Amino acid sequence: MEADVLVIGSGPAGSAAALTLARAGLDVVLADQHVFPRDKACGDALIPDALRALEALGLRQRVLARALSIATVRIYAPDRSFVEFDGEAACLPRRVFDDLLRQAAMEAGVRFLPRLRALRPLEGRAGVAGARFRRLSDACSLDVGARVTLLATGAATEPLVRFGLAERRSSSGVAVRAYLHAGSGPSPRRLCLAFERTIPGGYGWLFPGPDGLYNVGVGLFCGIGNAIDHNLRLLWRQFLDTFPPARALADAALRIEPLRGAPLRCGFIGARLGRPGLLAVGEAAGLTYPLSGEGIGKALESGLLAAECVIEALRRGETLSRLVERYTQTARSRFSRRFAGYRAGQRLLAFPTLMNLLARRAREGRFVKRQLEAIFAETAYPESLFSVPGLLRALMT
Repeated sequence: MEADVLVIGSGPAGSAAALTLARAGLDVVLADQHVFPRDKACGDALIPDALRALEALGLRQRVLARALSIATVRIYAPDRSFVEFDGEAACLPRRVFDDLLRQAAMEAGVRFLPRLRALRPLEGRAGVAGARFRRLSDACSLDVGARVTLLATGAATEPLVRFGLAERRSSSGVAVRAYLHAGSGPSPRRLCLAFERTIPGGYGWLFPGPDGLYNVGVGLFCGIGNAIDHNLRLLWRQFLDTFPPARALADAALRIEPLRGAPLRCGFIGARLGRPGLLAVGEAAGLTYPLSGEGIGKALESGLLAAECVIEALRRGETLSRLVERYTQTARSRFSRRFAGYRAGQRLLAFPTLMNLLARRAREGRFVKRQLEAIFAETAYPESLFSVPGLLRALMT
């Protein structure tokens, strides 16, 4: 089988790329090991960067018609004081969201091939020339040749190793979540993120979704007080039992679905962004935020960016090496500064007293709350707060 572009993985990054490429008139194959719709452990929040990317894809209204719109964000400090600010977002379970994106890609002419597990790249004279898959239906192999291949396989390490892009085998962290069904009453249109003292080196969340559905989870990052050694299932249960808003939600829940977990690849580190004929997008490229664990927006953005680079390279007849260089330079220029700021913010998790102080300053002053709103909306960089000058200004303003 041959195509202009092969996209491996049909999450947000892969489907956004496939959709954009197909709209440009390219023959695109989108392969995934799952049959869709499928579940995916995630917080499900579509924050402003995701909403803007959906607007660029022409899918914002289609998604919002299925999602719960969010108006405010509440962040709890370790001492359970909180700051609340305005923030436009939405929540939609990934089972629905990812399938909606995949369907849009197929409507644009993308050929979707489910139940294919990527085994290795096909090597051509100029670089990667497609991939060999194993069909999960009959264990037979299938080769898909392509002028360019995009790797959109999420946080899984093995595809990065097999395709020669892994710089770090370990994940950045891990998260678990469960859905709580609270009935058909009105849901508060508020994202709740808790840097709870019972989750050392991590965070918990309560995100409302459509039809009385709540996404409740906890995440832990590596390298902060050996947090990754904790039992996540026990921490999630403890969060549900001891964090008052989570306890109230659990008490009122009609049904709690089983926990699902997933690794995290955060910080825009841990993988090469490509090699000739092959580009990594989304969480495969580490494009999940430290500190908050949000990654859908940057997955969509990187899929769009990779597709734009491929379209331009094929139009100009550029070499595969030049394509990788263009994509890497553009991605680094666009994303590196913001991710460096979030990495600095994540280091604050080791200093709960300082986080408590920031929450107090957000309530008493103007600067911290204003910066949190701007960081969330991505009209300011995280370094405006998560830096020595930013922290000093927070104490004084």
